[in-house]
Amino acid sequence: MEAGIVEFLNALSSKVFWLAAVAFALVNGAAVAAFALTRSRRLVDDWTPKLVTANAVLVGAGLGLPLLSGLAKLGVHAIAALFGGTAPVTR
Repeated sequence: MEAGIVEFLNALSSKVFWLAAVAFALVNGAAVAAFALTRSRRLVDDWTPKLVTANAVLVGAGLGLPLLSGLAKLGVHAIAALFGGTAPVTR
């Protein structure tokens, strides 16, 4: 069971990281394209706070969830060691 949980956490953290990275690139690419095509200073002023918020959420998810997943894997290994189970530590 320990190996299954660790494998699930590995898959989850990897998928979330890549999804957040792709979404970050798409959001910022679309913003740059919109700003370059319209050349509207008002558009920049209106959308900058929203883009900063979206970037913060994406970076937080893309880096935070793999970090929490790594900590959860350490916890799973620690609990398994208490009960005599061992699984190789995967990164």
